Amino acid sequence: MMILSPTVLFLAVSALALPSQAQLPLPATPSAENTGPNTNITRWARGTYEYRIISDQRLRGVETWQLFVYRDGSRSMIMWHDLFATNTQFTGVARVDKNMRPLDAFAQFFTQGKFKGAVQIVFNDGTMDLVSTGPQGQVHQAQTTPDAFSISLHPLASDWWHYWYYDHKKKGPQVSRYYSLEAGRDLGLPVTVRLIETEQAESGEENLTVPAGTFKTIKYTSGNSAAWMSGPDSMLVKSSSPKSDREYVLRTYEVGP
Repeated sequence: MMILSPTVLFLAVSALALPSQAQLPLPATPSAENTGPNTNITRWARGTYEYRIISDQRLRGVETWQLFVYRDGSRSMIMWHDLFATNTQFTGVARVDKNMRPLDAFAQFFTQGKFKGAVQIVFNDGTMDLVSTGPQGQVHQAQTTPDAFSISLHPLASDWWHYWYYDHKKKGPQVSRYYSLEAGRDLGLPVTVRLIETEQAESGEENLTVPAGTFKTIKYTSGNSAAWMSGPDSMLVKSSSPKSDREYVLRTYEVGP
């Protein structure tokens, strides 16, 4: 007579005790998925910019951006910039609170076929903490931030909020502060930031027509440059710098949901 080992007996009894596949309880019916707009997002906008020479309208580059506005009033901006005239490419993401104060940002740069660097920035409790990684290794930077400031990642869409803090009741020239990333073509310079101060002045309202349509804008001047901003997000519709023979215009524009 064959004697079964304890292990074999255990496996046999366990198999008899288990219900068959047909007896297993069916999984609960999955809850219905959302088929409408994403409930995290109250509205969105997306568009493209053209970078041109003013004198001959030669195209220098293009940019694609998308903005999301969330239920708490915060905003996230995703930007992809192709400045093919100088063989430079930027990708950036920036997040601001309901008052347009920067919360965090990420950017990566390529130039002349090589990786310039990537940077992660966090703003918290009046401080800025930056970690930059590139050909020169990793660099850390920390600073105390002003009460009112913005950040430029170099794609044009990141320049929207430089004008947000302008006091329209006070009017006249006012100082604007923003952090600007080092984005030159020298691979020996890490991607860090410096705080820049500029003076802006409002020039009044203007209905402006660009390839994306006609927009009610507020015009601002800063030195020899002008910018036309529109709507609750302070969207840049056009920027012009005759001295450098450069202009940037909104080519396409969509909103939702």
